[in-house]
Amino acid sequence: MTNFAWLIEAPGPHYLSIRDIEFVWTTTAMNAIRFFSEDQADSVMMALRNLHRDLFTFDTVLAPARAVEHGFMENAP
Repeated sequence: MTNFAWLIEAPGPHYLSIRDIEFVWTTTAMNAIRFFSEDQADSVMMALRNLHRDLFTFDTVLAPARAVEHGFMENAP
């Protein structure tokens, strides 16, 4: 069975994650913060853009981050 979740994805692709007590970008979707809905992911992304603008400096150079649905297989390594 596949579980679906929404991730905040930036060009690369990179996914929003947390390391220690900091928001960071990871290249591994399995380490990303997962959201129940597109609205949740989009709302958090917009709030973080206001609170931590340094996380989104690539927006004007590459492409903006966006909420993207991903499927995760159960028992995947």
